[in-house]
Amino acid sequence: MNIIVQKYGGSSVASEERLRLVARKVVAARKAGYDVVVVVSAMGDTTSELLDLATNLAPQPARRELDMLLSAGERISMSLLSMTIQQMGVGSISLTGPQAGIKTTDTHFNARITDVRPDRVQRELERGKVVVVAGYQGVNAKGEVTTLGRGGSDTTAVAVAAALDAQHCEICSDVDGIYSADPRVVKTAQRLDEMNHEEMLEMARHGASVLNARSVEYAWKRNLDMRAKSTFEEGDGTLITRDANKKGNAEVTGIAGHKELIRINTANDEESCETVADILGDADPFLSVECGNGRRDMYVPSEDIADIKALGKQLDRDVEGAVHVETGLASASAVGLNVGSCRDTHSEIEEVLKDAGVEVRHLFRAHHSLAAIVGKRDRVMAMEALHGHFVGPGKPDRQAVA
Repeated sequence: MNIIVQKYGGSSVASEERLRLVARKVVAARKAGYDVVVVVSAMGDTTSELLDLATNLAPQPARRELDMLLSAGERISMSLLSMTIQQMGVGSISLTGPQAGIKTTDTHFNARITDVRPDRVQRELERGKVVVVAGYQGVNAKGEVTTLGRGGSDTTAVAVAAALDAQHCEICSDVDGIYSADPRVVKTAQRLDEMNHEEMLEMARHGASVLNARSVEYAWKRNLDMRAKSTFEEGDGTLITRDANKKGNAEVTGIAGHKELIRINTANDEESCETVADILGDADPFLSVECGNGRRDMYVPSEDIADIKALGKQLDRDVEGAVHVETGLASASAVGLNVGSCRDTHSEIEEVLKDAGVEVRHLFRAHHSLAAIVGKRDRVMAMEALHGHFVGPGKPDRQAVA
């Protein structure tokens, strides 16, 4: 079977007109000779609207009930798209995440996929049908419906594609690929024809929002090609593949950044760190680093924290010793294979940002990235300066070092 998996985000299925457009694209792929599996998100802002409704009625709703509620959004999309495809004369069937064999951990509201058993999907493909799968959801060992957290439909699509040994997985949205920086922030950003999985994973972790980090990591580990492309424009988008950019040079591929970060400073002992991690729950730190004097800094994207004041109070109450919470921070990161191993890049970033009038609070090195912590007001200036120096015309050549 020559299988492709296509994922369509919420903006792609937000109206009747857009559902028909997606259905035409799916039908065209089917008529081109592919067996097609489609993964869909909830229509438009459905998930946010359902979440608002839930919290209006119950300020702290049970996560099990939230999963039952929020998983309905994708079920609406899948059934409507399947009906539309059928209306165009092509056989189609919609399946929920559990029906499609998506097995997850027990964690409600932010579960992780543990296995995909696509027997039902394969049977329907063998019958000549397009299979439309609800993204963002699965079932745990207790038989409970779970949801996969932000960007979970991307992860669903990649996991299904890997389980089916698909040719590739297309992530279709309202943008036409991956750019060297967010084009809404850096006007000179350029679309990239291809990227390495590891580069894309670092871009996602450092704030690029086009692809979900978990989905990229899943694809990388299973050597699955991904393609990020537009639902609304023609074009090949950006190919994410293991073999891209395998050069010796330590080149900066792109610039990413988190809009706002919260710094949590706590004692660097096991008990304190575990308590903070338990309080943060699903909000994974972007960076967690020792800062001397027996202390540790954790930088967490503010969008992952529902109530920052409540978080501060809980940290003060539950964590032994002083805990400091600082807001108003952001990040600007240079990402590319081996850039963290280049002896020149660290000092270059400091110099470039200094010349741009940006105060660097901290600079952190990883193998494929260098992240500058800056004030929230300086994020755009920092990203523009780094992009102009490292990615724009005349960028410097450099070699990686051990």
